[in-house]
Amino acid sequence: MSGYQQGRAVHIDHHLSNMAVNYRPAGFIADRVFPVVQVPKQSDTYVVFEQADLFRRENTRRSRGGEANKIESRVSSASFFCRNYALKADVTLEDRSNADPVFIQQFEEGRVMRVQDALFLDWEVRLAEKLRDPANVGSSAAVGSAWTDHANSDPLGDLWTAIDNVELATGYRPNRVLFSGTAWRHFRRNSKVIDKAGNPGVSGGGLYPTTRQVEDLLEANVLVGNAWQNNAQEAQPLNLEQVWRDHVLVYYAPDQPSMETPSFGYYFRWAVPGLPNMQVERHPYDSRRHCSEVEIGYYQDEVMTSRPLGFLVSNVTSST
Repeated sequence: MSGYQQGRAVHIDHHLSNMAVNYRPAGFIADRVFPVVQVPKQSDTYVVFEQADLFRRENTRRSRGGEANKIESRVSSASFFCRNYALKADVTLEDRSNADPVFIQQFEEGRVMRVQDALFLDWEVRLAEKLRDPANVGSSAAVGSAWTDHANSDPLGDLWTAIDNVELATGYRPNRVLFSGTAWRHFRRNSKVIDKAGNPGVSGGGLYPTTRQVEDLLEANVLVGNAWQNNAQEAQPLNLEQVWRDHVLVYYAPDQPSMETPSFGYYFRWAVPGLPNMQVERHPYDSRRHCSEVEIGYYQDEVMTSRPLGFLVSNVTSST
């Protein structure tokens, strides 16, 4: 490990790291979907508890002079592997020389933001591809009527069905609802949603509800993924597509990470001293290329640790 660090000859730039921590690209939600569990090894196993044992009522009565009854829980294990994700950008001598002294810091921050935007987009796309796969959730269903029919579809009914499905199957009530930008747009324009969340006293005539109003209605945190990606190859015309397509994910995840607390998913982040963990690393000036470099990296695995705690409402803009 020490030889690896010496070979890289990098310096952690604390100012740029602090700036990067406080910066979030607009529309990206991947960092808020699951809790992050920091792990000491790149690859390891995590405990999988038998839910039947956790929810079974135990005999708590103890006879006089006797010992307390012992309870046991069956456990199994599954594995994770934290892959290394990293990008960097040049800070060229020409660019630094052309920038006014007062703007040099802003110029470098712009390079860092560009790198972080690209890292966030990759994380967002990687996660969305996993979560829209029916094999990675406990259950999934398409809607009966497309949500684009704002008058006749029933988005609330579709979500109540998904929420009830998870709770009845697992005993955990979903506490998070992830809308794609497309799904959210049509959800909040539906007359039934406006009536119940925005203005109960007006039939279809209220304002579009806010995320806070929908959170109160569903009793769950609402995330709206508005990230876009360009699917065209380099040098080809722009071809934009929403990362989260037109799906809605209903799931349970705790607020605080714990490898012993059930969750639909966790981010396993390999974070030990000496390894990059979203800090900005500044590589030394290269006189042959007349530039230095700024780099950001991290080690992570996104794992659906308890798939029954998730329900995918898919393709809400097309009916079955």
